[in-house]
Amino acid sequence: MINISNSRLRLRDVVSLTLIFMVLAVILKPPDSLGFWPFTAKKKETYIAKIGDEVITRDEFVAEINKLHKSNRVGKSLSEQTSFAMQDFDKFLNELIDNKLMAMEAKNLGLDKEADFIMNMDNYALNLFLARLRQGEILDKIKVEDKEIENYYQEQLKKKEEEKRKTQEKVDKEKVEEEKTDAAKKEPQKISARDKEAIGKGLVNEKSRAREKEYFAEIRKKAKVKIDNEALSALSSDTTELFGKAIAEVNGESIYGIDVLSNVNVSKVKDEEVKKEALDKLILYKILDQEAMGRGYGDEEDIKIKIKEYREKQLIDQFKRKAVLPAIKVDEKDILAYYDANKERYKESDKVRLKMIQVMDKEEARAIYDDLKKGADFSYLAREKSIDPSREGGGDIGWVLINQLLGDIKKAVEEAKEGALLGPFPLGTGYAIVEFRGIEKGAYIPLDKVRSEIDKEIGTERFNAALNGYIKRLRETVPVEINQKELDRMQGR
Repeated sequence: MINISNSRLRLRDVVSLTLIFMVLAVILKPPDSLGFWPFTAKKKETYIAKIGDEVITRDEFVAEINKLHKSNRVGKSLSEQTSFAMQDFDKFLNELIDNKLMAMEAKNLGLDKEADFIMNMDNYALNLFLARLRQGEILDKIKVEDKEIENYYQEQLKKKEEEKRKTQEKVDKEKVEEEKTDAAKKEPQKISARDKEAIGKGLVNEKSRAREKEYFAEIRKKAKVKIDNEALSALSSDTTELFGKAIAEVNGESIYGIDVLSNVNVSKVKDEEVKKEALDKLILYKILDQEAMGRGYGDEEDIKIKIKEYREKQLIDQFKRKAVLPAIKVDEKDILAYYDANKERYKESDKVRLKMIQVMDKEEARAIYDDLKKGADFSYLAREKSIDPSREGGGDIGWVLINQLLGDIKKAVEEAKEGALLGPFPLGTGYAIVEFRGIEKGAYIPLDKVRSEIDKEIGTERFNAALNGYIKRLRETVPVEINQKELDRMQGR
C-alpha cells in the first residue's frame, strides 16, 4: 500500500512540475521569441524602417546601397551631392520609403490586378525562367578548352599561309619549297589575349548553336503535338473565322490562327511552307515556355528576389501612370501664360559681327593690341600679322551667334560697346584680338515651335507637385517607423 501510494504521489508531482514549467515558459517567453524547445530557433531580421505592414530590413537596405554605388544614379535626394557620404543614408532611405508607399498604394487601388500589370509580370518571370533554362541546358553543358582555342588559331594561320602561297605569282618551285621548309622550322606564333578572347567567344557560339539544335530536338520529340493541317492550309488574312481556331495543340495548350498570321509577312500569307515554318517556330517557343515554367525556377532565391524587385518597380510605375498622371491637365491658356512669362528663354541667340587677329605669341598679341589702341589700322595688321584664314578679308569673320563664342570672348562681347577692342584672348594654340563691330538681337521663337516643349515642362512640374503631394498624404496616413539607432550604427554615429 505504501509503495503504490508513493508512486501515485511521484506521478502527481511530475504532472504538477510539468504544468508549472509550461506556465513559466508562457509567462517568461520573450516577445517574438526564438521558439519553444526543442524546435529550431528562427533569427529575427534587423529592420531599418517599417512602413505600415511592409519592412525594409537591414540586409535589403545594404543591398540597395550597394546597387546605388554600382549604378550611374545616386538617388533623387542625392542628385545634387558631389559625393555619396555616409550621412546621406537618411536621404536615400526616405526615397526607398516613398517607393514602398507608392507600391502599397498601387496595390490598395487594385492596380496589381489589372491585365497589363499581370501580363507584364508573367512575361518578366517567363523570360527569367527561359534564361535559367538556357543556362542550365545549353551554356553549362558546353566547354571550350584553351587547347581548342590554340589549335583553331594555328589552323587559321596555316590557312592564311597556304592562301598567300597560292596567290603568289611568278615564283619558282624551289622558292616555294624553301618557304615551306622555313615555315616548318618556325616557332608557332603565340596567340594574343584579344585573339584568344575572340576565338573563345566564337567557339562558344558555335557549340551553343549545336547544343541548342540537339536540345530542341530532344524536347520536341517528348512533346505531344497535334496539328490541324487542313486549317493551316486554309488560313489566310481573309479567313477571319480561323483566327480563333486552334491550329495546333502542344501538350494540351493551343496555338491559334491569329498567332500564326502574326508571324507571317502579309505578302506570303498564302505560301504553305512559310506558314508551316511560322507554326514550327511557335510550337518550339511553346515547348520551351512549358519547359521553363515546369522547372520550378520560381522557387530559386535569386529569381524570387528579381521578381520581387521588378514587381515593386512596376507597381510604382502603375501608380504614377494611373493614379497621378490622369489628373494632370495642361490647357492652351496655361501654355500661353507660361510663354509670355518666360519669353526671354525662347529667343534665338544674338548675332555679333567681329573682326579678329590671331597670332601664336602672347607678347606679339599684346604689342598688336597696343598698336591698335594707338590708332593702327585693324585690317592692315590682320593681313600682315594674323594666322587666321580671315586675314584675307582684313580679319572680318562676319556675323557669329554669340552663344557659339568661347567663354572669355562671349563674356567680353556681351559687356562691350560697339567698336570696342577686346583681348588678347587665349584661342587654340595662339592668342586673339577682337574688334566688336555690331550686334543683331535674336528674334523671339514663335509659340508654335516651342508649344510641345512648354506643354511637357508645365506637365512635368505639375506631375512632380501632384506626386509629392500624394506621397505627403500617404506619409500622414500610413505609419512610418525608422530604426534610427540601427541607421546611426550603420553610419558609425
